[in-house]
Amino acid sequence: MLNYIFHEIETHRPIQSLEQSFVDNLAALGFGKDGNLAALPTIGPQTFIGRAASSYILSPSSNSSRMYTSRNSTDCQERNSCLCQENSVVQPLLTDLYQITMAYAYWKSGKIDDVATFDLFFRKNPFKGEFTIFSGLNDCLALLENFHYSESDIKYLRSVMPPTVEEEFFQFLMQLNPKQVEVWALSEGSVCFPRVPLMRIHGPLIIIQLLETTFLTLVNYASLVTTNAARFRIAAGSNMKLLEFGLRRAQGPDGGLTASKYSYIGGFDGTSNVLAGKLFGIPVKGTHAHAYVTSFTGVEDLATRTLKRATPPPPAEQAEAEAEGDTTENNNEEAAADKCSEEEPAACPAEATEGQAEGGEEEKEECKQTEENSETCGEENNTTTAEGEATESAEKSDDSDKDFVDLCVQWRNKVGEELKIMVSEAHDGELAAFISYALAFPQSFLALIDTYDVAKSGMLNFCAVALALNDLGYRSVGIRIDSGDLAYLSRIVKETFVRIAEKFEIPWFAELIITASNDINEETILSLNEQGHKINCYGIGTHLVTCQRQPALGCVFKLVEVNNKPKIKLSQDVSKITMPGQKEAYRLYSSDGHALIDLLQLPGESPPEIGKRVLCRHPFEESKRAYVIPHKVEPLYSKVWSDGQIRVGMPTLDQIRENVQKSLKSLRQDHKRSLNPTPYKVGVSDDLYHFIHDLWLENAPIGELS
Repeated sequence: MLNYIFHEIETHRPIQSLEQSFVDNLAALGFGKDGNLAALPTIGPQTFIGRAASSYILSPSSNSSRMYTSRNSTDCQERNSCLCQENSVVQPLLTDLYQITMAYAYWKSGKIDDVATFDLFFRKNPFKGEFTIFSGLNDCLALLENFHYSESDIKYLRSVMPPTVEEEFFQFLMQLNPKQVEVWALSEGSVCFPRVPLMRIHGPLIIIQLLETTFLTLVNYASLVTTNAARFRIAAGSNMKLLEFGLRRAQGPDGGLTASKYSYIGGFDGTSNVLAGKLFGIPVKGTHAHAYVTSFTGVEDLATRTLKRATPPPPAEQAEAEAEGDTTENNNEEAAADKCSEEEPAACPAEATEGQAEGGEEEKEECKQTEENSETCGEENNTTTAEGEATESAEKSDDSDKDFVDLCVQWRNKVGEELKIMVSEAHDGELAAFISYALAFPQSFLALIDTYDVAKSGMLNFCAVALALNDLGYRSVGIRIDSGDLAYLSRIVKETFVRIAEKFEIPWFAELIITASNDINEETILSLNEQGHKINCYGIGTHLVTCQRQPALGCVFKLVEVNNKPKIKLSQDVSKITMPGQKEAYRLYSSDGHALIDLLQLPGESPPEIGKRVLCRHPFEESKRAYVIPHKVEPLYSKVWSDGQIRVGMPTLDQIRENVQKSLKSLRQDHKRSLNPTPYKVGVSDDLYHFIHDLWLENAPIGELS
């Protein structure tokens, strides 16, 4: 059956056209109409063929061959989804070849039973800053849960390793598992600093060596993007909405999904990446591009001209009521809206219904009279809402469709007079595009207004459409600017919104969202802050996901102990000398509640105690030392993996996201500032200092002069 499908793929038949062939061939094999085909409800033709095709590739040569896969199709679709949700290629073969060759050399040297400890750490904070956010731990633990070499993995390794490699080694790999591995780590989403190990991995030397590259690729980019996102959040402030728009600029689909996930963890509010939204539950956001605007020439392009009045409360009001837990008021609003919607739903919004709920039977009777005179409903209940006051042209009528295009044109003339903008200068195609988009999304209308001219065209056309929507009971969301002087244009837009709100007595119009994009980086945000912008939301892509200021974090994975013997790597560059042996880490806090120093100790030392003086030393510079009296001591490591099981609860993305902000609050502001931040101190105990230097002298060669 698979051979048949592969043959059909070779002949370039579309997968959709293979579905009937799938059924026909199963019928020929006895799975006909009266056979067992219906007993296989969990896999249909499309799924079966998709899985078969995913494990097959045409060779560039004349002879086609099947691509090696590290899992069979079921594994790829189901088992590997447990590894790393955004990327099913996270598996043992996602490693460097030299890890496999070292494993063979270890095996051949009889080091099967050697036990080792490795530290995963970095040497320098990214982006010229003084903090980093640790991310990727959950993905590392998921890898450990599913770590094993499949038959196809071994088959592929046989083909790339030298023919002199014994078959027994491949059988050894088949039997490997991480049950004897132990992992200690910082909590994911916590701030971390150079030289403090993020993870300590202990267990069989060969297995841990095979984990090195995969762990590094899972931690390096995740931590870098999370840190970058956190820096954007600090620069923008806690009240600014931040949206990640980087998929099209990311380093491939893997980078795009990882960036969306860890940008959210770092403090962003949403993403444009639809698949990331599906996989990780991240809020997805998006409107339209310039291409949508330029595709229209004028209102004659519009196939639809009409729009019904809104009957439910506007989404913004409903969501706000739900967020406040005011379900009673919300129910009253809906009930009142039902009474008034047939004549003029916009005249009886939340303000009116609150009055009705408290006003007793007399006011309810007055509201009922709106069937004859809908204007009276708003007056008798003392409600002057945005929807009821916004227009003089909207006639009170039933729920029949309204000519929305004419309404927009009328409003454009009115707004043009108020803003002293010549309607002839505004682009008719842009108006048509906005009308079209508003007809498609009347309850969430947000328009890109810089396609032609923000002040003379974009704002005029947006306001016309937004006011027309308001007449029919809809509340627009706002605008986006993607080019030009963002600070200046945002002020122009805000002034216009306020002016329209006051002129037509629509208070909420002044609070419409102003979103800015256009290759924004951290420095851009800081500059906009100084210029007094009026932006509510940033859409950030390239500089966020590619981390242009520093495209790699530089985490390393270093051997620090073998068979209980400490190991040190020496270098003429002191920054590359490793700190040998297993270590414990503590964060010491000052009297004001902020983190003061991270202290590394030998495992057998007594932990620092609150109120007791502790000597903290620079690991390599003898003269740099200080006494610290901690007011709080926080152990940094917890055992997260042992005996083949995860030993801690796997936090959700939102929990990790909360931990990022909580951890950042523990740092002083001068450690987090963008320009010339104060270095955060990392020290070692006096015992660990002497331990490092004794081993350094023991392993350093002694020179000879002649």
